[in-house]
Amino acid sequence: MVINNTNQVSMKKILLIEDNPNVLLNTTRMLQAEGYLVISADNGRSGLDMAQQNIPSLIICDIMMPGIDGYGVITALRNNPATVTIPFIFLSAKSDKTDLRYGMELGSDDYLTKPFTRDELLGAINAQFKKQEVISRYYKQELDNLRGNISKSLPHQLLFPSIEVMGLSDILVKNYHAMEAHEVPELGKRIRKAGRDMHEMVKKFLLYAELESTESNTEWTNQIRNSKATFVDIEISSCAKQIAENYNRVSDLNISIKDANIRISDSYLNVITKEIIDNGFKFSAEGTSVNVSGSCDDNKFCLCVTDHGQGIEPEQIANFGAYVKFEKKLYIQQGTGLGLAIAKRLAELHGGRLEIISVPYEETSVKVFLPLVKTLYSDV
Repeated sequence: MVINNTNQVSMKKILLIEDNPNVLLNTTRMLQAEGYLVISADNGRSGLDMAQQNIPSLIICDIMMPGIDGYGVITALRNNPATVTIPFIFLSAKSDKTDLRYGMELGSDDYLTKPFTRDELLGAINAQFKKQEVISRYYKQELDNLRGNISKSLPHQLLFPSIEVMGLSDILVKNYHAMEAHEVPELGKRIRKAGRDMHEMVKKFLLYAELESTESNTEWTNQIRNSKATFVDIEISSCAKQIAENYNRVSDLNISIKDANIRISDSYLNVITKEIIDNGFKFSAEGTSVNVSGSCDDNKFCLCVTDHGQGIEPEQIANFGAYVKFEKKLYIQQGTGLGLAIAKRLAELHGGRLEIISVPYEETSVKVFLPLVKTLYSDV
């Protein structure tokens, strides 16, 4: 049975699941009188169907019902991504603390004992809607901050390579007829490099935005934490050598990596590895060493990159976060300052952490700790 007040389509929608017809009708009328749009069901099965079809703002559900009882209803709802966050209030003639505790453990937000008064019911409903508003405002603010950071930072960071692309292209278009044959490929290479730099920057911003937007998605987080990276020593070593070659500093690279099975996907491990090793080469001078090591201890794998470059000031480490630029003005064109923030975020999502120890212009170590699938080593 469905009872609707259709005067306002924007009103909050409440699903009421109750097998007692008198309680169902009286409670429905009470809520409609307060301006709520009420959808009602007289059994658990119908209630589940209506919840999935209508996605209400709040659900009020009796516990003792034939077929699927209230406990079965909330269990099904909390296992469905579409309904997992809907506020849920139990109604019951039971007042035993054990029953209340069990309902809360299943995910109920509140619990009313029959018979209840109008003020008790409306007070419980208002409390849930206020809580949802607070949560919604928080995440809206977080998303607004993220969008603001992206909108401010992305155009600025794309400015330099885009100017280079346009400038070099302009030279090529206007002067190609007077250029030597060997000059054209050289210009093409520089244009291609600037284009790749822009592409890498956009990828970083999009990845960080994706990681931030999935922060509250527990299903996704649990899924990625069940991933496993293997042949870690080979993958990290290969990545480090490639980056050293890109900087023409193969002789500066020192590698010592122990193999391990880590709870992270190969692709995300590659992102972390690339960002912290590239950071070591980017902010250190040619001829100084960049040491890349990997070891296992206390059920954690530690990837450590140490360089002897400009380093990071203590206050910058204390304020470490997205879009914070560690580089000084001299280095402003060299990066977005987002790479370490991405590595930190990925480490945390997988149950690990990132640490920075730096003595400016002497030595900087960036360590990423990631959980092992299981302890395989007894000699580390």
